[in-house]
Amino acid sequence: MKKPRTSVTKCMTLRLLYTSSLKGLLTVLLNGN
Repeated sequence: MKKPRTSVTKCMTLRLLYTSSLKGLLTVLLNGN
């Protein structure tokens, strides 16, 4: 059985968004202090 390609792309995009948001929060915290 083939794995659905959409689910894989969704996971990748979600991961990218999560990492980018974390980086943004870190930069804000560093700049705040």
